[in-house]
Amino acid sequence: MSEKKRSQFEELSDEELAVKARNDALAAAELLTRVSSSVRALSHTIDPLVSEDLFQEGLLAALAAIGRYDPERGKARTFFIQCAKNRMLNEVKRLRMIGGEGEDELEKLADPDEPDSGRFEMLYSAIDKCLTELEKETVSLYLAGLSYREIAVRLGISEKSVDNAMQRTRRKLRDELDKCN
Repeated sequence: MSEKKRSQFEELSDEELAVKARNDALAAAELLTRVSSSVRALSHTIDPLVSEDLFQEGLLAALAAIGRYDPERGKARTFFIQCAKNRMLNEVKRLRMIGGEGEDELEKLADPDEPDSGRFEMLYSAIDKCLTELEKETVSLYLAGLSYREIAVRLGISEKSVDNAMQRTRRKLRDELDKCN
């Protein structure tokens, strides 16, 4: 991100940035950068064994929540961290319901030493480049906050097919982002 763009965002409050992020991918990346340390700490608190996986889920939830943020209902940071927390807790419950411990569920998508905004730009590019239409639809609905069951109903496929699509998506994105590093 250019210094001019970054300095423009630094002057904005979290609430102003959240509103701008609805139509500006760079503003969305900056917003996620601002909440990422809190989401990372929370993911470790929830379950240290799968904290990196939970961190990724939390950031995806915060990204998906940008369009739902209402500045009149409270602080942006609190809203996005709560959305991330809810998604992480749901993911832990889901893993326990299917009998998994989470080791294979999510993998690191990018180098943790790289600035967060760059990771999101790379992630968007990877989604466009390597996912099938079904995988894009599945991820889009997942990011909108739908459960696997709700996605299955909406797409007219089985819940297992949704799970398979999400696993393929994670693998493809991980492989694509590994190429970039």
